[in-house]
Amino acid sequence: MFGTLKGRTRKGQAAMEYLMTYGWAILFIVIVLAILMYYLGQLRPPETCSFFEPGFSCDVKKPVIVSEAGTNDVYVIFRLDNQHGQAVDIKGVLCTTKSRGDIRKDEAYAVSGLRLVSGSSHEFATDKIYCIDDKGERVVLGSNANFKGTLAVVYNYVDEVTGAPERMATATLTGTVLEE
Repeated sequence: MFGTLKGRTRKGQAAMEYLMTYGWAILFIVIVLAILMYYLGQLRPPETCSFFEPGFSCDVKKPVIVSEAGTNDVYVIFRLDNQHGQAVDIKGVLCTTKSRGDIRKDEAYAVSGLRLVSGSSHEFATDKIYCIDDKGERVVLGSNANFKGTLAVVYNYVDEVTGAPERMATATLTGTVLEE
């Protein structure tokens, strides 16, 4: 009677040892693959630009986050699409690492004379829109770093009454920083 019980215990122990050995081997392989994918760029965040408020879009063409040669100051190149159904005057644009609630309209880079009719777009490519941190200083990151921030657009509708306060729309901006 003890022999049968003892035999079953040995079989159970052998099965557990088998599972543990292969379990550790599989876990090791998964960890190595994850590290390789990270270093080969497979786990880096995609370039995204997504507005919280309806009316603007910046993801028809993917935004590009760039590290300036020599200083590593970060700036963004993007295309802003007007989907409001009416014309807007763009007053300013801001790239920041601040949260949405901490952004002030007066921090935006002033833009003058930019009117977007409904369905039109503008590419912010020639003027560098530098990203700032919560202290108002330029964000400094090297190439291949991950960036997560907020893009803010200050605007007015063309047909608003004179003296109407400026509006602000914000978007989440993420991506890998590219070298200039």
